[in-house]
Amino acid sequence: MPTADRPATSRGRRIGVAGLCLLPTVLLAAALATRWVDTSRWRLPVLQAAFPIVGVAAVVWALSLAELLRRRIGLALPALVVALVPLTLTASAMGESTVAPSGNDEVVAASNLQFGRAEPGAIVDRIRTLDVDTLVLTEVTPETADAIDAAGASELLPHRVGSPQLGADGTVILSRHSLTKVSAEHVPGLFDQPVATVHAPTGDYVVRAMHPYPPTAKLVRGWHRQLGQAADWVSEQPEQTPLVLAGDFNASQAHPAYRRLAEGMVDAQRATGSGWVRTWPQGSGIPAFVQLDHVLVRHGNVVDAGMSVVPGTDHALVWARLALGD
Repeated sequence: MPTADRPATSRGRRIGVAGLCLLPTVLLAAALATRWVDTSRWRLPVLQAAFPIVGVAAVVWALSLAELLRRRIGLALPALVVALVPLTLTASAMGESTVAPSGNDEVVAASNLQFGRAEPGAIVDRIRTLDVDTLVLTEVTPETADAIDAAGASELLPHRVGSPQLGADGTVILSRHSLTKVSAEHVPGLFDQPVATVHAPTGDYVVRAMHPYPPTAKLVRGWHRQLGQAADWVSEQPEQTPLVLAGDFNASQAHPAYRRLAEGMVDAQRATGSGWVRTWPQGSGIPAFVQLDHVLVRHGNVVDAGMSVVPGTDHALVWARLALGD
């Protein structure tokens, strides 16, 4: 009698193990699938922002499952399928598509100052060490703007479009070259996103400072709308004009609304094969896990790009050396 029960017991265990393995696999696959859901409902954009963490968890789980069940092909196959998705997505961020440097390159950088809390001296130090030509500052307050100028920014980047504001509203484009304001009106309650034509010695290019709402519960619809409006704006710009979008996009590659905006443009970090870039949150006790800060270029190529942590703010500064007009 005990012998007869043994196959049934063994079969039951296998079914139980299969069920325990299948459940996390299905949940992870469903979480990965949210990358293709373009919506501002159900707070899904917040989950999408955590996509890199989900991807890492999926890879770890899939590899562990494949090892555990390597002799049972029928059970290892779901693990392989789950692993292929994040591995494929990761591979797209590892490729390199850059051009050789020249004396005509322009360095564009962007930094979110987190309500003006970033250390002014550190910002100016990055301007010097990176040899920045044009800088986008978001969440810049009047007090911090004065401190940055006092630390040397007014001499390095004397031309300005936009204005500091209290709280998170203020955005300023600074440049060593003369600027022509395209748009820089302050709208109370709406993060400023000024646009300027930069008159570089080698030719003009247009810079749009990016700072849409964050996708929080109360602002997520506005976030989605603003990203869509930015995409429409890009499509309306003359194709022959070099165009740069830089700043805190409050969105990552995992957001369909961001990918629509970036379509037809070159993401500087991805062009350099930087892999898993993590600009936020910095210095918060939580390891940075997502790239919200970007430099996008149209009608131009990327020479190099990177990021730099600035004390006092939860966003890393991002920069790109660009060959514009190529």
